[in-house]
Amino acid sequence: MTADLEGFRAFYEDTIGLETTMVLGAGPGHARQAIVHAGDAMLHVFEVPGYDPESYGLAPAIFERGRLDHLGFTVVDETALRAMRDRLLAVGASSGDIRRLGPMLSVRFHDPEGFEGEVNCLDPSYDPAAVRVEDEIVDPRWFARLARVLHADFPNQRSKP
Repeated sequence: MTADLEGFRAFYEDTIGLETTMVLGAGPGHARQAIVHAGDAMLHVFEVPGYDPESYGLAPAIFERGRLDHLGFTVVDETALRAMRDRLLAVGASSGDIRRLGPMLSVRFHDPEGFEGEVNCLDPSYDPAAVRVEDEIVDPRWFARLARVLHADFPNQRSKP
């Protein structure tokens, strides 16, 4: 989370060398978001206006910041996602709802300590040409990169090496 998405992007792009592939405009129930890549790892950054970690008792030093907000894992396809959902349901760790999140399908869960996570896969019905007006495509290869990160293999949409 960040209070300043542009400042976050500037630092991680210009200083660290990460690449933003897409900025999602604000929508119902959420502010702007950015998809930032470090190789095949993907960071999903949420802009929360006025966010101040110290107001939550979190210090800026390592091991004093508290735990992560949540983790997202990927599976190769919707069949694997449904199998994971069934395992999570079997142990009471999820409602089992599969939600559409832009180009992904997602199932949320809580681990035994209450930490929230999600399992995602590329939505096979997603049309990459259906980008909303409020979204900014920074990298025209965004969909191919996302598919590669999610280990998806769709005919005619394969990522290039």
